[in-house]
Amino acid sequence: MAENFSKVEFIKSAPSVDLAPGEKKKEVILLGRSNVGKSSLLNALTNQKIAFSSKKAGKTLYLNYFLIDKRFYLVDSPGYGYTAYGSKLDTSFSEMMEGYFRSDRKGIALLLVDSRRGAGEEEHSLIELAKKEDMPIVVVYTKADTLGQKEKALREKEAALLRNNGVECLYSYKDKRSVNELRGLISRLLTTI
Repeated sequence: MAENFSKVEFIKSAPSVDLAPGEKKKEVILLGRSNVGKSSLLNALTNQKIAFSSKKAGKTLYLNYFLIDKRFYLVDSPGYGYTAYGSKLDTSFSEMMEGYFRSDRKGIALLLVDSRRGAGEEEHSLIELAKKEDMPIVVVYTKADTLGQKEKALREKEAALLRNNGVECLYSYKDKRSVNELRGLISRLLTTI
């Protein structure tokens, strides 16, 4: 059954996966650098304002669990990279993610990558961590509508390499079609875990 992402209920914020909701359901965790567009994508997927964008990077500090259609959790994670809180937050993010990926919670990872800069060392580390723990991972290139021809060609080359490594890749534009495509992919992947 395909999810329609219309029934959304905030469940809790958890500083670690050990304090995640007790009722285990499948999960879709959003990962990405600070200011990559996680909040915007969460809002677009659910077609409502459930996450708040901030001009100041690093505002999300916990794993935020939203129950979608009473079937699965959409999990907003803290951003990594530059934040107002500095490297201390990156250390806690690393520990949080290692704990998350090693937990027995079943899920899918959506790794958001700013299409203007591409996947760097941190993104490749997260991809390897997810693959090591047998968690499906999808790279979602955000801000794709801002790309010039040269940047598009670079991202296509990068996406082709990732696909050859077993990673699904999508481009996120500010349109309903790309959001629906991502919803469909999430629904399909949820049936495989």
